[in-house]
Amino acid sequence: MRPSFKQIVFLCLIALFFFLPPTVSYGQDVTVELIWKFPEPGWLEFEVVEGSYNLEYNKSKQKLAVGEKIKVGQSGLTVFLINKNNFVILEEPNIKFLTSNKGIFRVREPNKDWVSYRGNLEITKEGLFWKLFNQLGREDYLKGVVPIEMSNSWAAKGFEALKAQAVAARTYLLKNMDSKGRITDSPDIHQAYWGRTVEGEASKAVEETKGEILVDINTFEPISVFYSAHNGGYSEETQNVWKTHDPHYRSWPDPFSNGIGGYVDRWRFFIAADILGKSFGLAPIRDVKLSTYASGRVYQVVLCDWLGNEKTVSGGQFFQKFYPYNRELNKESFLSRLFQVNYIFPRTEANTNFLLKHFSFAKYLPDKNTTGPLLSRLKNSNEGLADQPHKFGTFVFNGRGWGHGVGMSQWGAYNMAMQGYSYRDILAYYYHNSIIVKR
Repeated sequence: MRPSFKQIVFLCLIALFFFLPPTVSYGQDVTVELIWKFPEPGWLEFEVVEGSYNLEYNKSKQKLAVGEKIKVGQSGLTVFLINKNNFVILEEPNIKFLTSNKGIFRVREPNKDWVSYRGNLEITKEGLFWKLFNQLGREDYLKGVVPIEMSNSWAAKGFEALKAQAVAARTYLLKNMDSKGRITDSPDIHQAYWGRTVEGEASKAVEETKGEILVDINTFEPISVFYSAHNGGYSEETQNVWKTHDPHYRSWPDPFSNGIGGYVDRWRFFIAADILGKSFGLAPIRDVKLSTYASGRVYQVVLCDWLGNEKTVSGGQFFQKFYPYNRELNKESFLSRLFQVNYIFPRTEANTNFLLKHFSFAKYLPDKNTTGPLLSRLKNSNEGLADQPHKFGTFVFNGRGWGHGVGMSQWGAYNMAMQGYSYRDILAYYYHNSIIVKR
Protein backbone atom coordinates (compact mmCIF):
# COMPACT_ATOMS: atom_id res chain seq x y z
CA MET A 1 0.00 0.00 0.00
CA ARG A 2 1.48 3.38 -1.04
CA PRO A 3 1.63 6.10 1.66
CA SER A 4 -0.69 9.06 1.32
CA PHE A 5 0.48 12.62 0.69
CA LYS A 6 -0.18 13.54 4.34
CA GLN A 7 1.86 10.57 5.53
CA ILE A 8 4.78 11.59 3.29
CA VAL A 9 4.68 15.14 4.67
CA PHE A 10 4.58 13.80 8.23
CA LEU A 11 7.59 11.53 7.61
CA CYS A 12 9.52 14.47 6.11
CA LEU A 13 8.84 16.59 9.18
CA ILE A 14 10.06 13.79 11.44
CA ALA A 15 13.24 13.51 9.38
CA LEU A 16 13.83 17.26 9.59
CA PHE A 17 13.36 17.18 13.36
CA PHE A 18 15.94 14.45 13.89
CA PHE A 19 18.56 15.24 11.26
CA LEU A 20 18.77 19.02 10.89
CA PRO A 21 21.09 20.93 13.25
CA PRO A 22 19.26 22.29 16.28
CA THR A 23 18.31 25.95 16.37
CA VAL A 24 19.80 27.63 19.40
CA SER A 25 18.16 30.72 20.84
CA TYR A 26 20.42 33.51 22.04
CA GLY A 27 19.65 36.90 23.51
CA GLN A 28 20.15 39.93 21.30
CA ASP A 29 22.19 42.23 23.56
CA VAL A 30 25.66 42.19 25.00
CA THR A 31 27.17 44.20 27.85
CA VAL A 32 30.78 45.27 27.24
CA GLU A 33 32.97 46.30 30.15
CA LEU A 34 35.12 49.17 28.83
CA ILE A 35 38.50 48.54 30.42
CA TRP A 36 40.78 48.80 27.37
CA LYS A 37 40.16 52.50 26.73
CA PHE A 38 39.14 53.36 30.29
CA PRO A 39 41.27 51.24 32.64
CA GLU A 40 41.21 53.49 35.75
CA PRO A 41 39.15 56.64 35.13
CA GLY A 42 38.62 59.07 38.00
CA TRP A 43 36.83 61.80 35.99
CA LEU A 44 34.63 61.32 32.94
CA GLU A 45 32.74 63.49 30.48
CA PHE A 46 29.79 62.32 28.36
CA GLU A 47 27.95 63.84 25.41
CA VAL A 48 24.92 62.74 23.38
CA VAL A 49 25.83 62.45 19.68
CA GLU A 50 22.65 61.03 18.12
CA GLY A 51 19.13 60.34 19.37
CA SER A 52 18.11 61.10 22.93
CA TYR A 53 18.94 59.62 26.31
CA ASN A 54 17.38 59.27 29.72
CA LEU A 55 19.89 60.14 32.43
CA GLU A 56 19.18 58.25 35.66
CA TYR A 57 20.85 59.01 39.00
CA ASN A 58 19.76 59.45 42.63
CA LYS A 59 16.46 57.70 41.71
CA SER A 60 15.60 60.54 39.31
CA LYS A 61 15.35 60.75 35.51
CA GLN A 62 16.20 63.50 33.09
CA LYS A 63 16.10 63.79 29.29
CA LEU A 64 19.33 64.55 27.40
CA ALA A 65 19.25 65.80 23.81
CA VAL A 66 21.97 65.90 21.15
CA GLY A 67 24.92 68.02 22.26
CA GLU A 68 24.13 67.94 25.97
CA LYS A 69 27.01 66.96 28.26
CA ILE A 70 27.54 65.83 31.83
CA LYS A 71 30.63 65.21 33.93
CA VAL A 72 31.19 62.84 36.82
CA GLY A 73 34.03 63.04 39.30
CA GLN A 74 35.06 62.68 42.91
CA SER A 75 36.65 64.57 45.75
CA GLY A 76 37.78 62.44 48.63
CA LEU A 77 34.89 60.11 49.45
CA THR A 78 32.34 62.31 47.70
CA VAL A 79 31.25 61.46 44.16
CA PHE A 80 29.29 63.96 42.13
CA LEU A 81 27.76 64.83 38.79
CA ILE A 82 27.86 68.16 36.94
CA ASN A 83 24.94 68.75 34.62
CA LYS A 84 24.33 72.17 32.98
CA ASN A 85 26.60 73.73 35.62
CA ASN A 86 24.55 72.13 38.41
CA PHE A 87 26.65 70.29 40.98
CA VAL A 88 24.88 67.18 42.33
CA ILE A 89 26.27 64.86 45.01
CA LEU A 90 25.51 61.23 44.13
CA GLU A 91 23.79 59.29 46.91
CA GLU A 92 24.74 56.07 45.14
CA PRO A 93 27.69 55.81 42.72
CA ASN A 94 25.53 54.54 39.89
CA ILE A 95 24.58 56.45 36.72
CA LYS A 96 22.68 55.19 33.66
CA PHE A 97 22.37 56.58 30.13
CA LEU A 98 19.46 54.79 28.46
CA THR A 99 18.24 55.25 24.90
CA SER A 100 15.14 53.89 23.19
CA ASN A 101 15.91 55.18 19.69
CA LYS A 102 19.33 53.76 18.74
CA GLY A 103 21.25 56.59 20.35
CA ILE A 104 24.97 57.24 20.12
CA PHE A 105 27.06 58.85 22.86
CA ARG A 106 30.70 59.65 23.33
CA VAL A 107 32.87 59.61 26.44
CA ARG A 108 36.36 60.68 27.44
CA GLU A 109 38.68 61.31 30.34
CA PRO A 110 39.91 64.90 30.77
CA ASN A 111 42.34 65.99 28.05
CA LYS A 112 41.97 62.71 26.15
CA ASP A 113 40.25 61.85 22.89
CA TRP A 114 36.53 61.11 22.68
CA VAL A 115 35.41 57.52 22.08
CA SER A 116 31.92 56.96 20.62
CA TYR A 117 29.57 54.06 21.35
CA ARG A 118 26.10 52.92 20.42
CA GLY A 119 23.41 51.90 22.89
CA ASN A 120 23.25 52.33 26.65
CA LEU A 121 25.86 53.02 29.28
CA GLU A 122 25.98 52.30 33.00
CA ILE A 123 28.80 53.56 35.19
CA THR A 124 29.45 52.45 38.75
CA LYS A 125 32.16 53.13 41.31
CA GLU A 126 34.66 50.46 42.27
CA GLY A 127 37.33 51.57 44.73
CA LEU A 128 38.89 54.82 43.50
CA PHE A 129 37.78 54.43 39.90
CA TRP A 130 34.69 54.27 37.71
CA LYS A 131 33.59 51.16 35.83
CA LEU A 132 31.86 51.58 32.46
CA PHE A 133 29.44 49.07 30.91
CA ASN A 134 28.17 49.56 27.36
CA GLN A 135 25.00 47.62 26.52
CA LEU A 136 24.04 47.29 22.86
CA GLY A 137 22.84 44.87 20.20
CA ARG A 138 25.25 42.09 19.36
CA GLU A 139 25.39 42.89 15.66
CA ASP A 140 26.17 46.53 16.51
CA TYR A 141 28.85 45.31 18.89
CA LEU A 142 30.50 43.40 16.03
CA LYS A 143 30.64 46.59 13.96
CA GLY A 144 33.01 47.93 16.62
CA VAL A 145 35.09 44.72 16.66
CA VAL A 146 35.76 43.74 13.03
CA PRO A 147 37.44 47.01 11.90
CA ILE A 148 39.75 47.13 14.92
CA GLU A 149 40.64 43.43 14.69
CA MET A 150 41.29 43.88 10.96
CA SER A 151 40.89 47.19 9.13
CA ASN A 152 38.21 49.09 7.23
CA SER A 153 40.85 49.73 4.55
CA TRP A 154 40.85 46.01 3.73
CA ALA A 155 37.35 46.29 2.27
CA ALA A 156 38.68 47.53 -1.09
CA LYS A 157 40.70 44.40 -1.91
CA GLY A 158 39.92 41.94 0.88
CA PHE A 159 36.24 42.31 1.74
CA GLU A 160 35.81 38.52 2.09
CA ALA A 161 38.43 38.56 4.86
CA LEU A 162 36.28 41.06 6.78
CA LYS A 163 33.29 38.74 6.38
CA ALA A 164 35.36 35.83 7.72
CA GLN A 165 36.38 38.00 10.67
CA ALA A 166 32.73 38.90 11.31
CA VAL A 167 31.71 35.22 11.52
CA ALA A 168 34.72 34.39 13.72
CA ALA A 169 34.06 37.37 16.02
CA ARG A 170 30.36 36.52 16.32
CA THR A 171 31.22 32.94 17.28
CA TYR A 172 33.84 34.16 19.73
CA LEU A 173 31.26 36.38 21.40
CA LEU A 174 28.83 33.51 21.95
CA LYS A 175 31.54 31.32 23.49
CA ASN A 176 33.14 33.93 25.72
CA MET A 177 30.29 35.97 27.23
CA ASP A 178 29.65 35.16 30.86
CA SER A 179 26.30 33.99 32.20
CA LYS A 180 25.11 37.61 32.41
CA GLY A 181 25.94 38.32 28.78
CA ARG A 182 29.08 40.32 29.61
CA ILE A 183 32.44 40.53 27.88
CA THR A 184 35.33 43.03 27.98
CA ASP A 185 36.61 45.30 25.21
CA SER A 186 40.22 44.39 25.97
CA PRO A 187 42.33 42.56 23.35
CA ASP A 188 44.43 41.26 26.25
CA ILE A 189 41.40 39.43 27.66
CA HIS A 190 38.86 38.99 24.87
CA GLN A 191 38.61 40.47 21.38
CA ALA A 192 39.19 44.17 20.76
CA TYR A 193 36.15 46.48 20.69
CA TRP A 194 36.27 50.22 20.01
CA GLY A 195 32.62 51.05 19.48
CA ARG A 196 31.13 53.49 17.00
CA THR A 197 34.48 55.29 16.72
CA VAL A 198 35.92 52.72 14.29
CA GLU A 199 32.79 51.80 12.32
CA GLY A 200 33.17 51.94 8.53
CA GLU A 201 33.24 49.62 5.53
CA ALA A 202 33.58 46.59 7.79
CA SER A 203 29.99 47.13 8.97
CA LYS A 204 28.82 45.77 5.61
CA ALA A 205 30.68 42.54 6.31
CA VAL A 206 28.80 42.20 9.59
CA GLU A 207 25.48 42.86 7.88
CA GLU A 208 26.11 40.42 5.01
CA THR A 209 26.92 37.59 7.45
CA LYS A 210 24.23 38.45 9.99
CA GLY A 211 23.66 35.61 12.45
CA GLU A 212 26.28 33.29 10.93
CA ILE A 213 28.52 31.38 13.32
CA LEU A 214 30.96 28.45 13.22
CA VAL A 215 29.75 25.22 14.83
CA ASP A 216 31.25 21.79 15.31
CA ILE A 217 30.41 19.49 12.43
CA ASN A 218 29.13 16.78 14.80
CA THR A 219 27.58 18.55 17.80
CA PHE A 220 26.47 21.76 16.02
CA GLU A 221 27.64 23.70 19.07
CA PRO A 222 29.63 26.93 18.55
CA ILE A 223 33.35 26.17 18.47
CA SER A 224 36.03 27.95 20.49
CA VAL A 225 37.40 30.50 18.05
CA PHE A 226 41.02 31.66 18.03
CA TYR A 227 42.75 34.00 15.62
CA SER A 228 45.86 36.15 15.55
CA ALA A 229 47.29 38.91 13.39
CA HIS A 230 49.88 36.80 11.56
CA ASN A 231 50.95 33.18 12.07
CA GLY A 232 54.39 33.66 10.53
CA GLY A 233 53.65 31.20 7.75
CA TYR A 234 52.91 28.24 10.04
CA SER A 235 49.73 27.69 12.07
CA GLU A 236 49.89 26.21 15.57
CA GLU A 237 47.93 23.61 17.54
CA THR A 238 46.12 24.66 20.68
CA GLN A 239 47.92 22.24 23.00
CA ASN A 240 51.21 23.94 22.12
CA VAL A 241 49.83 27.24 23.40
CA TRP A 242 47.23 26.44 26.09
CA LYS A 243 47.98 22.72 26.76
CA THR A 244 44.50 21.56 25.71
CA HIS A 245 43.86 19.91 22.33
CA ASP A 246 41.07 21.29 20.14
CA PRO A 247 40.19 19.24 17.01
CA HIS A 248 39.32 22.38 15.05
CA TYR A 249 42.99 23.42 14.78
CA ARG A 250 46.09 21.97 13.14
CA SER A 251 49.77 22.82 12.89
CA TRP A 252 50.80 23.10 9.26
CA PRO A 253 52.45 25.50 6.79
CA ASP A 254 50.32 28.46 5.72
CA PRO A 255 51.60 29.85 2.41
CA PHE A 256 48.96 32.59 2.42
CA SER A 257 50.69 34.23 5.40
CA ASN A 258 54.12 34.40 3.81
CA GLY A 259 55.43 37.63 2.32
CA ILE A 260 52.56 39.82 3.51
CA GLY A 261 52.11 42.06 6.53
CA GLY A 262 55.29 44.13 6.49
CA TYR A 263 57.21 44.00 9.77
CA VAL A 264 54.80 41.50 11.34
CA ASP A 265 55.81 39.05 8.58
CA ARG A 266 59.51 39.38 9.39
CA TRP A 267 60.95 41.19 12.41
CA ARG A 268 64.18 41.25 14.42
CA PHE A 269 64.97 42.16 18.02
CA PHE A 270 68.41 43.23 19.28
CA ILE A 271 69.60 42.97 22.88
CA ALA A 272 73.02 43.31 24.51
CA ALA A 273 74.32 40.13 26.13
CA ASP A 274 74.65 41.75 29.56
CA ILE A 275 71.16 43.27 29.38
CA LEU A 276 69.74 39.86 28.37
CA GLY A 277 71.44 38.24 31.36
CA LYS A 278 70.28 40.94 33.75
CA SER A 279 66.70 40.45 32.53
CA PHE A 280 66.77 36.93 33.94
CA GLY A 281 69.07 37.38 36.95
CA LEU A 282 72.22 36.14 35.22
CA ALA A 283 75.64 37.46 34.24
CA PRO A 284 76.20 38.42 30.58
CA ILE A 285 74.90 35.66 28.32
CA ARG A 286 77.31 33.69 26.13
CA ASP A 287 74.83 31.20 24.60
CA VAL A 288 71.10 30.84 24.00
CA LYS A 289 69.63 27.38 23.24
CA LEU A 290 66.12 27.04 21.80
CA SER A 291 63.74 24.07 21.82
CA THR A 292 60.94 24.27 19.26
CA TYR A 293 57.78 22.56 18.04
CA ALA A 294 57.41 21.38 14.44
CA SER A 295 56.10 24.85 13.57
CA GLY A 296 59.36 26.42 14.73
CA ARG A 297 57.72 28.08 17.73
CA VAL A 298 59.93 28.12 20.79
CA TYR A 299 58.67 26.30 23.87
CA GLN A 300 61.89 26.43 25.91
CA VAL A 301 64.87 28.77 26.16
CA VAL A 302 68.10 27.85 27.98
CA LEU A 303 70.30 30.84 28.84
CA CYS A 304 73.99 30.22 29.63
CA ASP A 305 76.10 33.04 31.08
CA TRP A 306 79.86 33.62 31.15
CA LEU A 307 80.10 32.47 34.80
CA GLY A 308 78.80 29.01 33.95
CA ASN A 309 75.28 29.55 35.23
CA GLU A 310 72.22 28.33 33.32
CA LYS A 311 68.56 29.24 33.49
CA THR A 312 65.64 27.63 31.68
CA VAL A 313 62.46 29.57 30.90
CA SER A 314 59.47 28.79 28.73
CA GLY A 315 59.16 30.26 25.27
CA GLY A 316 56.12 32.17 26.48
CA GLN A 317 57.99 33.69 29.43
CA PHE A 318 60.85 34.74 27.20
CA PHE A 319 58.54 36.29 24.60
CA GLN A 320 56.50 38.17 27.21
CA LYS A 321 59.65 39.61 28.77
CA PHE A 322 60.40 41.59 25.61
CA TYR A 323 56.99 42.10 24.02
CA PRO A 324 56.57 45.87 23.46
CA TYR A 325 53.57 46.45 25.72
CA ASN A 326 52.13 49.95 25.32
CA ARG A 327 54.75 50.77 22.69
CA GLU A 328 54.39 51.51 19.01
CA LEU A 329 55.24 48.41 17.01
CA ASN A 330 57.99 48.38 14.37
CA LYS A 331 60.31 46.01 12.52
CA GLU A 332 62.43 45.58 15.67
CA SER A 333 59.56 44.56 17.97
CA PHE A 334 59.50 41.10 19.60
CA LEU A 335 56.11 39.83 18.36
CA SER A 336 55.82 36.04 18.71
CA ARG A 337 57.37 32.75 19.83
CA LEU A 338 58.37 31.93 16.26
CA PHE A 339 62.02 33.03 16.21
CA GLN A 340 65.66 32.05 15.81
CA VAL A 341 68.72 33.52 17.49
CA ASN A 342 72.19 34.66 16.39
CA TYR A 343 75.10 36.15 18.29
CA ILE A 344 77.06 39.22 17.16
CA PHE A 345 80.58 39.38 18.56
CA PRO A 346 81.82 42.55 20.25
CA ARG A 347 82.83 45.07 17.61
CA THR A 348 86.53 44.91 16.74
CA GLU A 349 88.58 45.55 13.61
CA ALA A 350 89.25 41.82 13.34
CA ASN A 351 85.64 40.71 13.12
CA THR A 352 84.11 43.61 11.17
CA ASN A 353 84.76 41.95 7.80
CA PHE A 354 83.41 38.66 9.15
CA LEU A 355 80.18 40.36 10.22
CA LEU A 356 79.76 42.11 6.89
CA LYS A 357 80.24 38.83 5.07
CA HIS A 358 78.09 36.49 7.15
CA PHE A 359 75.29 38.57 8.70
CA SER A 360 72.59 40.50 6.85
CA PHE A 361 72.11 42.76 9.88
CA ALA A 362 75.71 43.98 9.52
CA LYS A 363 74.26 46.99 7.72
CA TYR A 364 73.48 48.31 11.20
CA LEU A 365 77.22 48.41 11.93
CA PRO A 366 78.83 51.61 10.56
CA ASP A 367 82.14 51.22 8.72
CA LYS A 368 85.28 53.21 9.45
CA ASN A 369 84.10 56.21 7.46
CA THR A 370 80.65 56.37 9.05
CA THR A 371 79.84 58.45 12.09
CA GLY A 372 77.16 57.49 14.60
CA PRO A 373 76.61 55.03 17.48
CA LEU A 374 77.89 51.47 17.30
CA LEU A 375 75.56 48.54 17.72
CA SER A 376 77.54 47.74 20.87
CA ARG A 377 75.86 50.72 22.58
CA LEU A 378 72.36 49.33 22.02
CA LYS A 379 70.65 48.11 25.21
CA ASN A 380 67.82 46.46 23.32
CA SER A 381 65.31 47.37 20.65
CA ASN A 382 62.83 48.62 23.26
CA GLU A 383 65.18 50.74 25.38
CA GLY A 384 67.54 52.44 22.94
CA LEU A 385 71.21 53.31 23.48
CA ALA A 386 73.48 53.26 26.50
CA ASP A 387 76.09 55.91 27.29
CA GLN A 388 78.94 53.41 26.99
CA PRO A 389 79.46 50.39 24.70
CA HIS A 390 78.60 46.92 26.02
CA LYS A 391 81.55 44.51 26.04
CA PHE A 392 79.91 41.11 25.70
CA GLY A 393 78.34 41.28 22.27
CA THR A 394 74.74 41.41 21.11
CA PHE A 395 72.07 38.80 20.41
CA VAL A 396 69.63 39.24 17.54
CA PHE A 397 66.34 37.36 17.42
CA ASN A 398 64.95 36.99 13.91
CA GLY A 399 61.25 36.24 14.08
CA ARG A 400 58.07 35.81 12.08
CA GLY A 401 54.46 36.61 12.76
CA TRP A 402 52.53 38.41 15.47
CA GLY A 403 50.52 36.51 18.06
CA HIS A 404 49.96 32.89 19.07
CA GLY A 405 49.39 31.56 15.54
CA VAL A 406 46.33 29.43 16.34
CA GLY A 407 43.36 29.57 13.98
CA MET A 408 42.82 32.28 11.40
CA SER A 409 45.83 34.35 10.45
CA GLN A 410 44.28 37.72 9.72
CA TRP A 411 46.96 38.70 7.20
CA GLY A 412 46.66 35.26 5.62
CA ALA A 413 42.89 35.71 5.36
CA TYR A 414 43.44 39.08 3.68
CA ASN A 415 45.82 37.49 1.19
CA MET A 416 43.30 34.73 0.44
CA ALA A 417 40.57 37.32 -0.14
CA MET A 418 42.79 39.25 -2.54
CA GLN A 419 43.36 36.01 -4.47
CA GLY A 420 39.62 35.50 -4.92
CA TYR A 421 38.75 33.11 -2.09
CA SER A 422 35.37 33.57 -0.39
CA TYR A 423 34.88 34.04 3.34
CA ARG A 424 33.59 30.45 3.47
CA ASP A 425 36.83 29.25 1.85
CA ILE A 426 38.86 31.24 4.37
CA LEU A 427 36.99 29.88 7.38
CA ALA A 428 37.16 26.29 6.06
CA TYR A 429 40.92 26.67 5.59
CA TYR A 430 41.61 27.89 9.13
CA TYR A 431 38.87 26.11 11.16
CA HIS A 432 38.66 22.36 10.68
CA ASN A 433 35.78 19.99 11.51
CA SER A 434 33.37 22.93 11.53
CA ILE A 435 30.63 24.41 9.36
CA ILE A 436 28.87 27.77 9.12
CA VAL A 437 25.25 27.96 10.26
CA LYS A 438 22.86 30.85 10.64
CA ARG A 439 21.44 31.06 14.13
